[in-house]
Amino acid sequence: MLPGKGFAVRLGGCVLAVLLLGGCALGESKPADLAAPLFQPPEEKVETAIASRGTIETRLRGNATFVPSRVTKLVVGSSGGVIKAYYAETGKKVENGEVLVQLETGELEDRIELQKLNVERAVLLYKETAGMDGDEVALLSREADLERETAALRALTTRLADSELKAPFEGIVTFAEKLKAGNSVQPYQAIATVADPSSLQLVYSVKQPSELLGVETGMPVEVTYKGKLYEGKVVQSPSALPMRADPRNKLQHATRIIIDMDQLPPEAVIGHSAEIAITLQQRENTIIVPRTSVFSLSGSNYVQILEEGSRLVRDVETGLTSGSDIEIVKGIEEGQQIVLNP
Repeated sequence: MLPGKGFAVRLGGCVLAVLLLGGCALGESKPADLAAPLFQPPEEKVETAIASRGTIETRLRGNATFVPSRVTKLVVGSSGGVIKAYYAETGKKVENGEVLVQLETGELEDRIELQKLNVERAVLLYKETAGMDGDEVALLSREADLERETAALRALTTRLADSELKAPFEGIVTFAEKLKAGNSVQPYQAIATVADPSSLQLVYSVKQPSELLGVETGMPVEVTYKGKLYEGKVVQSPSALPMRADPRNKLQHATRIIIDMDQLPPEAVIGHSAEIAITLQQRENTIIVPRTSVFSLSGSNYVQILEEGSRLVRDVETGLTSGSDIEIVKGIEEGQQIVLNP
């Protein structure tokens, strides 16, 4: 049985729709190709500086400490002894001649009085013998006796003097052993230290002697203490160390300098610190560039100069370095544009 007209009509409509859709796809025009964007490389940013003339200097900077220049250690005499009374105390203010330590003397004072009589007797015998004519041997014997008795008296009086340790001047006790009555002390034992707080100096110490190269005695020093500027000078430096200096103190002397101030700040006390600055070298009217413009290669130093947009390498001889600047002794001229961080 053949399909009816309705089916044919529907079939024709479908074919027509397919043809129309296909025609649209076939007849669609291809869009024109888009032009590729132009690539612009970023401009190179070059930091530069101008080589200029000026003054450059190297300086030693640091913090120095106020210390007394007048210091005395109280040391027990050659006989040692036992403490009778002890008045030394760290931080104590003392007067000139004030007794800080007393040692037991026992019968020492009585022995001194007896020895004085022995000396007087020896003097009389010497004079008596000297009045006799011709007995030269006896006179020499009396003279020897007198010298012996006098030496014995001197030794006893020295022991008595050593039994008291006194402040040698008005000052302050900066160190004192923790001792008390009844304690024994050894011969030549250091018991206390007295310092004069009115005679202060500045001491600047370093770890290595090389850090003080170039520092000479007599050099001026800028001192800043509590925001105020003072002047001073180097009075002791490693370069001025005496040839016969005690070897035990050689390293200490080689790693410190001592500075005297023209005017001592009234607020300065032992142990306070102050900033110091010492000019070691100075060059005037010399070419200076930033340190970041100099680079090294195979043991030589170079900079890059910028001329008409091109970089040119120049071999240079450098001099002093100070902070962020460096001296150029030879290789470039004033006014040239120098590339930084080449």
